[in-house]
Amino acid sequence: GNSSWYSTVTPYFQIVNGIKTYASKSLVFKKSVDVAATKTMITKDDVIQTIIDLFNTGKLPSDSNGVYTLFFRGDITATTMSPSSGALMYWLKDFCGYHGAVQLSYGPIIKFAVIGDPSYVGVNGEQCEEIRYSDPGRTANNNLGADSMVSVYAHEIAETVTNYHADAWYFNSNAIENADACEWKFGNYSGNSNMVADTKRFLVQQMWVPTKGCVMSL
Repeated sequence: GNSSWYSTVTPYFQIVNGIKTYASKSLVFKKSVDVAATKTMITKDDVIQTIIDLFNTGKLPSDSNGVYTLFFRGDITATTMSPSSGALMYWLKDFCGYHGAVQLSYGPIIKFAVIGDPSYVGVNGEQCEEIRYSDPGRTANNNLGADSMVSVYAHEIAETVTNYHADAWYFNSNAIENADACEWKFGNYSGNSNMVADTKRFLVQQMWVPTKGCVMSL
């Protein structure tokens, strides 16, 4: 959240009742929880119910300013609905990750993201394009699945911050969000990484910044 890459979302703002509020200048990791898989196909409703169950059991706090991310392993698949057409979409075939929001019965709006293992190959050969940019023999941290998830994760976090309810910032009338506009664009880099976060290196896509185009930082 404090990386130079994250600075690309900070020019975005909302105006509510005449008050302009910019995107948060940082994100803070709070907690992770392991959840046992009970099915091999997870829907958006399953994701929402899982988060609510974690709230109800006290395993995670309910925070309207938080972003709850569900990572799932490669042998599990997921579906969601297209925000523009309402059509059913399938992981690997139609998307590598997605984000959304839901208003809970007691008031707060909860933001979430869903990300699978991009290194997994579907039954019909489907695979996330992210994997094409990594050498399986030497990814940034020698973990093809985890290293490939990082860019998808960054993509969904950036879009959640700038358009969490799918009714805010779009690049054009085709509902292209800021991360979509630079999808699979990594700029100039050597080896298998283009940024450093803390002491680790990662390969992360560029982000669209108005007047600047696709960039890695401001």
